[in-house]
Amino acid sequence: MSNVFTPAWGSTTSVSNATSATAAIVLPKNCDAVILTNTSSTARAHVMLTTFANESSPPTGTAPTTTNGLPILPNQQIAIYVGPGLQVLRTIATAADGAIVITPASVR
Repeated sequence: MSNVFTPAWGSTTSVSNATSATAAIVLPKNCDAVILTNTSSTARAHVMLTTFANESSPPTGTAPTTTNGLPILPNQQIAIYVGPGLQVLRTIATAADGAIVITPASVR
């Protein structure tokens, strides 16, 4: 039996690459995987996931994303398993060029 990757239709978000951390992107509650696409031809992007406990008040603000987060090379796309639970994703890049396209999904 194989796992089926099912994107959360209508939930794709695009975040412009910036050299300062971006605002938190709240992932759907039933999301356990995410596709990350770096559209920049020059900037390396970094992402960081943060879990939170209270569904009614997800974290806001830009910390704690740093260039120590998961790197996504220019013109690359990766899929990662994020596990169950309430999570936010933040990004930062080495240059203000392109964007990170975030597509939440389920793998069943």
